[in-house]
Amino acid sequence: MKRILVAVDGSETSQRAVKLAADIAEKFTAELELLHVMPPPPVFSEPAVIINVAELERAQYESARQLLDRARDLCARPGLTSTSQILAGPAAELIAERADAGGFDLLVVGSRGRNLIASALLGGVSHRVIHLSKKPVLVVH
Repeated sequence: MKRILVAVDGSETSQRAVKLAADIAEKFTAELELLHVMPPPPVFSEPAVIINVAELERAQYESARQLLDRARDLCARPGLTSTSQILAGPAAELIAERADAGGFDLLVVGSRGRNLIASALLGGVSHRVIHLSKKPVLVVH
């Protein structure tokens, strides 16, 4: 095992996933990549709704960067190499695509994200990732 991808959303299970992925990466001397997927910007159909989309995207990006910085602190180990990446779009699809295209040996995700209602109604990102990814997926509770 040489490369491990861990999806990060800031939830408690995501934090546990980061720690476990770091432990595994340390044992195998594997590279670790932290990935956060931002939601796409909202689309408004009413012209009366005016929003500074660029400012919203900047705020989302800054929040994502801070989230990844905290995740990097959680997985800090001597000799462990970690990188991070931010993508925007449909989370499950982009996580699975990154795992497949990036040559990762393992994909680690938390079992529940920050939005429990959406997880219950839509099956959750981790559930979709399991079905979409061609790589082994470790789901952390």
